[in-house]
Parts: sequence; structure tokens; C-alpha cells
Amino acid sequence: MSSTNKGAGGKAWAIVIFFTLFMVTMTFNLIVYPACAADTMRQYGISQAGLTTLSSVTSVVGLFAGFIFGPILDKRGSRKTILFGLLVGAVLFFVRVLVTSYALAIVLTFLASFFVGVCQVAASKVLATWFTPQTVSVAYSFQAAGAGFGSAGAFIIGAALGLKGSLLLIAIAYTVLFIYWLIAGKDGTIAVQGAQPPKGSSAMVWKSRTLWLMAIAASCAVGSTLLINSYCINAFVGKGMNPGQAALIGTVLNLSLLVGGYLGTFLMSVIKRYNIVTLICFIGGAVGYLMSWFSPLGAATWCWLVIGGLLMGGTVGLTMGRTALIPLTGQFPVEAIGSAGGALEAIKGAITFVFPIVIANIFATNYNAIFITFGVLCVIGFVTGGLLVPELGPKGKLQQEQAQNSH
Repeated sequence: MSSTNKGAGGKAWAIVIFFTLFMVTMTFNLIVYPACAADTMRQYGISQAGLTTLSSVTSVVGLFAGFIFGPILDKRGSRKTILFGLLVGAVLFFVRVLVTSYALAIVLTFLASFFVGVCQVAASKVLATWFTPQTVSVAYSFQAAGAGFGSAGAFIIGAALGLKGSLLLIAIAYTVLFIYWLIAGKDGTIAVQGAQPPKGSSAMVWKSRTLWLMAIAASCAVGSTLLINSYCINAFVGKGMNPGQAALIGTVLNLSLLVGGYLGTFLMSVIKRYNIVTLICFIGGAVGYLMSWFSPLGAATWCWLVIGGLLMGGTVGLTMGRTALIPLTGQFPVEAIGSAGGALEAIKGAITFVFPIVIANIFATNYNAIFITFGVLCVIGFVTGGLLVPELGPKGKLQQEQAQNSH
């Protein structure tokens, strides 16, 4: 950690842990309905189509939360905004546990997820106040990797607790996060105290070429990962694998993604160039998954799948972790990072909500086409997040120039 935030080390990493726990809980909430599929359909009296709709509600939350909370965070700060969002969200999550109506479950899932979604929008802005440009990418990637715990935990805990117990656990977890933020949550010392974003900064954010490219790359990272996660078990059963082994593949895949999130963080801390690590993770991940699918079933299937998961696990943190560094390009001021985080979430939310619906309608159970689509998304993610954007890492020209100017 640089001298700029020396002495804030313990407090800074307490903030990272808060956002990591949020990512765990958020992802658990995102996957809880499909993880408890039979229980969900029985409780709400719905079919597979209803389950898909209910499962998609949380994905679209980022679209609205990004638009609304981004500018509020820039103007009002993170402390009170996050407290308000977590308090309202936790109450709504507790109410959701009690309802048996499908319509009410949809409404409460959306509203509760919307209010706690302020934390996802705020992550890049808050971490940028605790970490310097040289260290913020590692901090962001670390907390983003928490999604792997939530993804893997949803299937394990969901099977143990059932739907009702899992929904109650989510409500309790958000209550704990509210208490955590009440005790420890605030902006760091790197923040410009009392600074307000200049007039027109929100428009500058939406005009930022780099922001749009990074939002597309982040959408490819999230969308491609969810695509394989959603289809892998049925795909390998269709290829001839027995259902028990196919279910185990889903577990191995999620554990690989979990470890991969921290592997991406490690690679970034060593190489210190986003664009190079983006190439390694997107293209390496694509090769691993495609080889696991198109190779004959056997030991190689598992080896390639693990390699793919380890590398794909880093893509989300790599793409979204640069939001706080985009002001280095001069495309919008640093005071507008909250709006930038909101814009990225809004773009990603729209794309990742529409994408699975389109894929399901076009390809149905054509698993070859689904894996090829995954590969195409990885290429697009690398091009937009690794070729067409300036290098924002510690060894890139922009950070080095900033460091020289600060001296």
C-alpha cells in the first residue's frame, strides 16, 4: 500500500471486507431461486417460465439503481446513502420471507434488491477514497471476487436450508451489513472533503468512450459467466454425462470461478497492466471452457473446465474495477465516480437482463451454439476491455504521468 493511504490500512481493508460480504450476499440473492428451483416452483405455484422470470428480476435491478443512486452518491456521499438503502432493503427482504404470492415475491425481490443495490453502485467510488490509483484495482478485484462465494454457496446452502430458510438468511445478512456499515462505513481520507461534482459532469460520464467500452466488457464478463453457469449441467447431461457427475461439474465450475477471482487479483498485482491481464483471463477462459465442451468426455473435460473457471473468474473484477481510474483519461472529473459507477451498472443491467432471454429464445437446447456464443462474448470482452481502451494500470502511461505530476 502506498504512502498516500498508509495508516488507513486496517480501516481501508475493513471497507473492502464490507463490500466483499455484500458481493457474497448479493450473488446469493441473485441465484437463490434457481438454486432452490423445485422449492420455489412449489411455494409460488409457478412453472419453469415463472421461475425464469423470478430469477431475472434481480438482474435488471442494476439498470435502475445505477441511474438513481450514482448521482445521489456524488452529491450526498456514501455514508447516509448506503445506510438508507440497506435499512429499507433489509426490511423488505424480511417481508419477502413471509409472502406466498408470486406477484408479491416479484415486487419485493425487485424493490429490496434495488435498495441494497446502492452498495454495488457505490463500491468503486468508496474504494477510490480509501486506496490510491496504484492499489484501488487490487482492492476492487478482491471484493468483486466475493461473488464466487455467493454463487457456490447458493447451491450448497440452498439445498440445506430450502427456499424459506435461504430467504431468511439473506434478510439477516443484509441486517448484519447495515450494522457493519453503521459502525465502520465512511469515505476515506483520499476523498476530496466536501467536493461536489462540477455542473454537467453526469453528461460527461455518459459521453465517456472508455466508460461505454468498459461497460460492454463488464457485461460480456457477467453475461458469459452466467450463460455457462445456467446451461452447463443440462449441456453435459445432454452430451452423455450422468446427472450426478453433471451436478458435480456445476460445483467444480463455481469453485473454480471463486478461486479465479483471487487469481485475477494476484495477476493484476504482479503484472500491473489491465489490458494484458484482460487478454489472459478472457481468452484463456474461453479456450478452457470451449475445450472442455468440444473434447471427448473424460479427465480432459474436468481439467479444461477448471482452467477456464480459474481464468474467467477474474474477468468481472478486471472490467468493473477500472471505473475509479477512468478520470485519468480526462473524460470526466474524479468527483463524478459515483455517477460513473451508476452508469456502468445501468448499462450492464440492461444488457445482462435482455441477453439470456434472447439466447434462450434463439438457441433453446443447442448447446454447441451456446458455448460458441460464450466464446464470442469473451472475444468482445477482450476487444472492448483490453484493446480499445487506454492502459489504466500502475505500469500504464496515464498512472505514471499522474505520479510524476504529483511529485
